[in-house]
Amino acid sequence: MALTRQHPEAVIAAGCSDLVAQFREGLEPEVLISIQRIRELRAISNEDGLLRIGSLVSHAEGSRSPEILSSVPALAAAWGSIATVRIRYRGTLGGNLLARRYRYEMPVILSALGAQMQFQGGDIAALPVSSLWDPDPGNVGILTAVTIDTPSLLWFGYERSMRPLSTVSLTVRKNPQAGLTVTAVCGSEYRQPFVLSHTAEATAITELDPAFVGEVLAAQLPDEAGDYSGSIDYRRHLVGVLCRRLLAEATGNQRKGSQP
Repeated sequence: MALTRQHPEAVIAAGCSDLVAQFREGLEPEVLISIQRIRELRAISNEDGLLRIGSLVSHAEGSRSPEILSSVPALAAAWGSIATVRIRYRGTLGGNLLARRYRYEMPVILSALGAQMQFQGGDIAALPVSSLWDPDPGNVGILTAVTIDTPSLLWFGYERSMRPLSTVSLTVRKNPQAGLTVTAVCGSEYRQPFVLSHTAEATAITELDPAFVGEVLAAQLPDEAGDYSGSIDYRRHLVGVLCRRLLAEATGNQRKGSQP
């Protein structure tokens, strides 16, 4: 922390899989601070329903973590499906998020889960993963972990069969007041992720109508989600299909994202 305060312009190095790509793209930092040997940033825990994943956890470690497999197994499965074998062993959670590249998938996966980024050494302690593409929040210091609240989580699933055109990450949670809240995050290689949400008057997942909820979620996709690879009408249709597919799986209880 002292080094980052002494050199606020420094680039933080961890797994370096994305950093090497940035060097090839022209990045020439004057100061580089390596955090690779900070063991605390590799820890994963689940205490009182709060899943905490250190920012240096690699994709391979995250997909095999006993803590994640026991609390949100579908997250482990989704995490293990991204990137190449080489990158899964080098790339870290923190690097995947803070690179802020549209084609990276952890922002899509974690935004649907309502994950929070935890920081130390700056002016801000926490930010939601879904805020990654918001205007510059200022001095956030070092990303130490990502946390996920699991008690209200009923189901989680990730669809990447239509990547790079579109991916969809979807959760079903108990609403604090009443009903169930379905959150879908739509990603692609060409646009930032978009968060879509619908609260249904239901008490159980089996009461959700996959076709209706899928249409409601897809209709929220903003016009700027369209691009040269697909019009907004096509993208809404595609997102509707993927949401319906995930919800059909959820209502059929074919795969649980967390313990009920």
